[in-house]
Amino acid sequence: MSPIASQFGKLTSLTHLNISESGFKGKIPLAISYLSKLLSLDLSDNHGLIFEGHVFENIVKNLTQLRHLHLSNIDMSSELPDSVGNLRSLEILDLGGGNLKGPIPASLGNLTQLEHLDLSHNNFDGPIPCSVFNFTQLQFLDLSKNKLVGSFPSKVSGLSQLSILRLHHNFLSGRVPSWFFTLPSLVELMLNSNKLNGNFELTKLSELSKLEVLSLSDNVLSSFTSASNSNYSLPCLVSLQLSSCNISEFPNFVRNLEGLNFLNLSYNRIHVIEADMFLKFKGLQVLDLSHNIPLSVGNNSEVDLVLPWLSDLCLSSCNITELSNFLTTQESLMFLDLSNNNIQGRITEQENNWGSNLVNLDLSNNLLTALEYYPWKSIELLDLGSNLIEGPLLAPPPSTMAFLISNNRLNGEIPSSICNPESSYLILYLDLSYNNLSGAISKCLGLRYHSILDLQMNKFYGNIPDFWVERNYGLQILNLNNNDFDGSLPKSLANCLGLEVLNLANNKVNDTFPHWLGDLPRLKVLVLRSNYFHGQIAHSANESHFSTLQILDLSHNRFSGFLPTTYFRNFKGMMNLASVPMEYIGADRSYYIYSLALTMKGVEFMLERVLTIFAAIDMSSNRFEGTIPETVGNLISLKVLNLSHNHLTGHIPSSLGNLAQLESLDLSCNKLVGEIPSELTDLNFLEVLNLSENQLVGLIPQGKQFNTFLNDSYVGNTELCGFPVSKSCGHSDPPSAIFEEEEFDSAFGLDWKFVMMGYGCGLVFGFSAGYIMMTIRKPKWLVWMIQQAGNRVLRRFKKNR
Repeated sequence: MSPIASQFGKLTSLTHLNISESGFKGKIPLAISYLSKLLSLDLSDNHGLIFEGHVFENIVKNLTQLRHLHLSNIDMSSELPDSVGNLRSLEILDLGGGNLKGPIPASLGNLTQLEHLDLSHNNFDGPIPCSVFNFTQLQFLDLSKNKLVGSFPSKVSGLSQLSILRLHHNFLSGRVPSWFFTLPSLVELMLNSNKLNGNFELTKLSELSKLEVLSLSDNVLSSFTSASNSNYSLPCLVSLQLSSCNISEFPNFVRNLEGLNFLNLSYNRIHVIEADMFLKFKGLQVLDLSHNIPLSVGNNSEVDLVLPWLSDLCLSSCNITELSNFLTTQESLMFLDLSNNNIQGRITEQENNWGSNLVNLDLSNNLLTALEYYPWKSIELLDLGSNLIEGPLLAPPPSTMAFLISNNRLNGEIPSSICNPESSYLILYLDLSYNNLSGAISKCLGLRYHSILDLQMNKFYGNIPDFWVERNYGLQILNLNNNDFDGSLPKSLANCLGLEVLNLANNKVNDTFPHWLGDLPRLKVLVLRSNYFHGQIAHSANESHFSTLQILDLSHNRFSGFLPTTYFRNFKGMMNLASVPMEYIGADRSYYIYSLALTMKGVEFMLERVLTIFAAIDMSSNRFEGTIPETVGNLISLKVLNLSHNHLTGHIPSSLGNLAQLESLDLSCNKLVGEIPSELTDLNFLEVLNLSENQLVGLIPQGKQFNTFLNDSYVGNTELCGFPVSKSCGHSDPPSAIFEEEEFDSAFGLDWKFVMMGYGCGLVFGFSAGYIMMTIRKPKWLVWMIQQAGNRVLRRFKKNR
């Protein structure tokens, strides 16, 4: 990747410049604006390019002959200037995905020759200017995935040529105006995921004779199920999306849409579907009826309905209890989702008459009890997780690429047949977690081309097998935690260059720190908790070692010596996660969700999904000694830091005050001395602080989060004084934000009318200003404040009687 050369500006006679998808990065040079004869400029899809300064304004000012301007997926990070209206010759304007913000300028209405306008995937806000709806030549309009608000104008004077209209994923409100149904050329209408309301005029829908795609999902529209609407026809309609539209019965007008290929009625309140509702859908390929609870799939023996092209059927979360004739007679089905229902019973050889062409089948979260036979000979993805399946594990069909059967009651060993080359070489995702499987792991299992291997929470024992003898990027997630593996860690893991997650917690692995894992370029999560790892962690001279690591858990082992200062310098993955997109680790895998158990804030949590912006270090319960390095303060993205139960000495470094995202700090049960640094009061997100059982002295800092910590944060430090411990420093008063009644009331602005209700593991305290829910463990400071407030209310009540 390289920057665009400024020498382009010397090509003053150039009329067409297209360097799209060429891997350029950096600032777009001002010299581009010198090409005054350009008719077409395409810089799109160079994801490293950015506009800075006034370069774009100069392009708009100087390139007045432009007809085509393609700048999609280039970072502009600014408002779209009014001067864009000066490009009066423009026919195509594509600024999608440019991180543009602010209002859409009304001056766009000056571009009377415009045929294609794409402003999608930006941050535009405010209403859509009326001028946008008055283009007479416009054929394509995409304003989707912005923050646009307001309603549509009641009348427009243009858009007669418009064929594509995409306004989905905004905050548009009000009714769908009648002029939508007068656009004679409209082929695609996408209005989903807005706040549109009122009656949708089905009587006029048939006037859109060319309409092929209609999406109205996730709005508050009505009038979809009226009986009088049963005869409307849209001969060209191939895709209809009415998800989350509060529909209570199968819409009559849908029955006559003979050309439908895609129908989405999910997340509604439809309770019954019958085979005769689909008699005219001979071309239907995708049908989504999921999340209609409860949904009864009729078994009408008089109607033998086979949809010859139906390939995708989604009926998840519909409270279905059995496989109906409608399901088992669809011979062309390739993708079937029946997850989160109440389907019971056994899968036996008698079921060999259905699903012969299935490629993806999801039966997870049901009540299946036994698996004796696989009738699906072409299956590639098979998800049977979270059922009640008992007995030995049955190896999946040879075609299987993803086999997920976690959270069942399987026992016995992994069958040897799973290691036959024709049976298992293609298994990329293998999830056998949360069962009662046992035995040693065959060497062949580690040498298969897995992307995910999850064997956690079983009873496997013996040595961990080798993983790949040659370097490759195949294995990405390896979960072996909560078993009985022993021996040393196989060094062949260093060949797994694509490894992102390695979890070996709660086994009996006996080894020294695997420093050679530091060469893995993508490793984000390393969990070695509760094993027999021992010895010192040697310093590393390689600055790239563990540079991508975000979560490190070495707790409950036998590590000794000094804390690894050089590694703290290397942990770049914990230093700046603010710019990382907030997603989940493993989110690109549709059927597998990565979860992690972690001690956080004094309680062991199961993180059902792990955010890409989450960073944590837990080195507690070892034998580390020496001081806490100042370099820990550079790990500014840390949420959790636990160094408790070691033999650490010296002062608490003031640099810990730089950990602005820190939520939990535990340094308890060490030999730390000196005063608590006042810089720790800058940790505005700190919820849990444990400095107990050390040798700290002096005044406990006050202010912000420190006013919320009670005595249990400091117990065992006999020379500490000031709130909240009982020992006074002779000049410290309790923090006014907690103890002064009038200041407390005014500071929180609460009326202190409250009720207490039992709620799960904690209490719910309801105030006139809102509510506070406490689960897992009740913060003592908050309980104390509420009790004080209650006492004041009681005193005032008695006083006024």
